Amino acid sequence: PSPGAPKMIWLLLACASQDDHDSVVSKSVPWSNRRPRLDHPIGDAEWHRVIVHLHSPFSHDACDGAGWSEEQGVDLECLADLRAGLCENGVDAAFLTDHPSYAAEQPFLDMRHLQEGDRDLGAGAGWACPDGSETAVWPGFEDDLMPVGLQQPVEDTELYRTDTPQAIAAMKTAGAIVLSAHPEGRSREQLLERQAAGAAGFEIFNLHAMFAPDIRSEDLGLDAWGWTSDIAPFTDPQASAEPDLFFLAVHGDQTPSLEHFDALSQVAHTVGVAGTDAHQNVLNMELRDGERADSYRRMLSWFSNWVLAESAEDIQSGLAGGQVAVVFESLGTPESLELLLSGQPPGNTVSPGTLQLPCLALAPTSPRGEQEPEIQAFVLKDGQPFAQGCGTHEITEPGVYRVRYSITPWHLEPFLGQDPAPYLREYTWVLSNNWWVQQ
Repeated sequence: PSPGAPKMIWLLLACASQDDHDSVVSKSVPWSNRRPRLDHPIGDAEWHRVIVHLHSPFSHDACDGAGWSEEQGVDLECLADLRAGLCENGVDAAFLTDHPSYAAEQPFLDMRHLQEGDRDLGAGAGWACPDGSETAVWPGFEDDLMPVGLQQPVEDTELYRTDTPQAIAAMKTAGAIVLSAHPEGRSREQLLERQAAGAAGFEIFNLHAMFAPDIRSEDLGLDAWGWTSDIAPFTDPQASAEPDLFFLAVHGDQTPSLEHFDALSQVAHTVGVAGTDAHQNVLNMELRDGERADSYRRMLSWFSNWVLAESAEDIQSGLAGGQVAVVFESLGTPESLELLLSGQPPGNTVSPGTLQLPCLALAPTSPRGEQEPEIQAFVLKDGQPFAQGCGTHEITEPGVYRVRYSITPWHLEPFLGQDPAPYLREYTWVLSNNWWVQQ
């Protein structure tokens, strides 16, 4: 969420009451708000957990609007929250997307927020984690366009604030993958123009959009305010549902963005990502787990982009190539994700062949009760239903194919409080990027 969302919303979240839930429920895997690093190989490559669209203290509205000032510099406490949130969620790489206000005025290499013990990656940095691992961090911006993974600054910083072909060319010359945030509010024509100018893709899910009443009603066709009561079992101090799961009150498909994705993918290669858009700036209210509702750690736990790459150094190439699957890990972490069509992962142009869809299961460390979730697999061709079910599907016709897994989270029932029924519904769990099948 951004500071544009009315703060009165958040006052409503703590007001609804619910009776204490005192019963003890057996859990086969206890609740945890930490995630181990992924260990999910496919051939010579491996899935990496990646965050796209993330604001550091250099964004003017981050950290309750006090992330940076000329007098005090960077808010080190907020920066520490960001770093800890990435480490505790096992994030392998994060693409920072600061607003040009403040950030464009800083020396480019300062945008890495390099500290003692970190690894210098040139334009990026390997932020050291307490367990000896690291998260690779790369600078970028969010304004009219969202260039991520910049290798050098754009000489004319005003270009960060425009979406002209000249701006896209300059950002690509600087090594960026040029994306668009919030396509739900963009016209198809505008996105096609950006694509023709060299933009790589855009968000097929944006977290802020699921909370902001104006975006929900005007761009997504959703009820603007209904979720504020749905969230109460997770935010009310007297309730018992796990606070991290309040994302389930708003999780849903962003249909306009997915329709843009399917349409543009039929024109040219298009990368789809999920944008976390975390600022730690909306709700400085402590929930029952001792964290503020919008903590970096909490928001970074809800979903991520799994990017297939041979090593952490190759993650940018994997992202640019569309070797990407969006995984909503608030619903659980898949044990494996071996998606192959004609032997190739998403993002590739392939010949007709066999699409192999694994029957997904939860990773051993993923929290769960005694019931098993209901998981379904779907194949879409040119954005339309094509096939259903895990296993093998023969692809004989040219087209653009992608995969969606859904999940009904019966396994989360012990963590959903006194009245879990409203949250035991079908959700999107995994969204793959595309394969382009050609004769």
